[in-house]
Amino acid sequence: MTTAGCIRVFDSQGDAYKQAFQIFLDHTDQKRNAKRWLQRVVDDLPSRKVFIDAGAGNGEVTRAFTGAFDRTIAIEPNPYLLNQLMQVVPAVHAIGDTILAAQPAAKGDFILCSHTLYYIPADKWLAHLERLVSWMSHTGVTIVVLQHRESGCMNMIHHFFDRRFELRRIADEFRAKHGDRYDVVTTLDPAHVTTPDLASAYAVAEFMLNLLDIDQAPTRQDVEAYVHSHFAMSGGGYRIPVDQDFLEIRAKAA
Repeated sequence: MTTAGCIRVFDSQGDAYKQAFQIFLDHTDQKRNAKRWLQRVVDDLPSRKVFIDAGAGNGEVTRAFTGAFDRTIAIEPNPYLLNQLMQVVPAVHAIGDTILAAQPAAKGDFILCSHTLYYIPADKWLAHLERLVSWMSHTGVTIVVLQHRESGCMNMIHHFFDRRFELRRIADEFRAKHGDRYDVVTTLDPAHVTTPDLASAYAVAEFMLNLLDIDQAPTRQDVEAYVHSHFAMSGGGYRIPVDQDFLEIRAKAA
């Protein structure tokens, strides 16, 4: 529970979460950079029949690639985000289940899971990754996107909660178990949140800290001090690195 003077703990379907998420989207190049990186992958696919977006969120990224495929399947268990997605991409086949429960009706040439693993216990990451790959066509690709373990944002989470999200670790686990069948590559791509003032930078930091279930909420004063100390720019404003790792999995050539 939060108390006066502590950061807020968001309900993912509440108005505060929605407002904080929008502040993040309004000030980051993360989505734009991801779309650019992913577009190169899509352009090189030998077949573009089915796109499966797992953890599709509000549909912003889904919409960017739907036109390149004959069919799009979007999986999103959050009812609020699912409703947004269906408004943004009305032609999508939407599934309101978790990744492990979902049963897409077709194999995907492009399987995307972008910034979703934060909300899944780390000991279940491998099972989720195997599930995603099981939906892939024989010439398809599975892409998982997560912030790099030592981005400015992840360092902040580690500072306050002594936790990190490490996509490369699960890539190594998958490679050790399935490397005889799949090629596994991880690529780093830079991204930032840039805000003109401390209030916006703090709102983004508070949103990012809510990637974890919070039992002991840090104080607002401590978070503001951290943001100012680590992310203030000499010319004014704030810049939070949110670099992304892209995990790319393909079946090995026969």
